Amino acid sequence: MKKVLNITLLISFAITILVPITGIHLHKLAATIFLLLSIIHTVVYREKLSTKRWFLLILIIISFISGIFGMILEQFVWILNVHCMSSILLIFFLAIHIFIFYKNFFRKK
Repeated sequence: MKKVLNITLLISFAITILVPITGIHLHKLAATIFLLLSIIHTVVYREKLSTKRWFLLILIIISFISGIFGMILEQFVWILNVHCMSSILLIFFLAIHIFIFYKNFFRKK
């Protein structure tokens, strides 16, 4: 079950970051699914959460909320700038999170 959750998280993340190829509507749908799966992922792995992982979840929520407000309040460009910067930072930290997860996964076997 955890493996399916992790794979669907990875697929929704990949679709989310491919916004120039997939389009804005699919980006919104994938981002919503990614947020929900991230919360489920946090609940499943809650006993292993450190402050770095809580920061990652908060960054996901900030990116999602700034994206929603960026759509609603188009006249405020700084909201979209916050969304872009938090999304770039999120990609960087999620790549580190995935790398550490797979490094520990292969070390256990």
